[in-house]
Amino acid sequence: MKTKIFLTAAILFTLSLASSSFAQMGGNPQERMKKTLEDYKTRLKLTDVQYAKVDTILTDQMNEMTKLRNSAGEDRQAMMASFMELRQKTNSKIEALLTDEQKVEWKKIQEEAAQRRQGMGRG
Repeated sequence: MKTKIFLTAAILFTLSLASSSFAQMGGNPQERMKKTLEDYKTRLKLTDVQYAKVDTILTDQMNEMTKLRNSAGEDRQAMMASFMELRQKTNSKIEALLTDEQKVEWKKIQEEAAQRRQGMGRG
């Protein structure tokens, strides 16, 4: 049951990312990534080394999402599945960098994101 809920939340998140990327003319992906990175820095109390590594991880994710979007063609379902897999890999890479204390806050961040995604799915 938890897996089904997680997968649904991940799909909704991916859909929201894709739709906001396509729908927002002024929504610059780099700006959104930097905002996310700064939020992580503050909430997780990232060290300078962690910050640099998370920056690289998020930049790689953004670049890979662009490639996936450009190569997906009409197969939106495959693109969404690829986005979800990429997001899971990104989250795992970030979590691997964190201390036990930071992982507690990371879990809260992930839960809040899931709640936001569920709220957007109801609209």
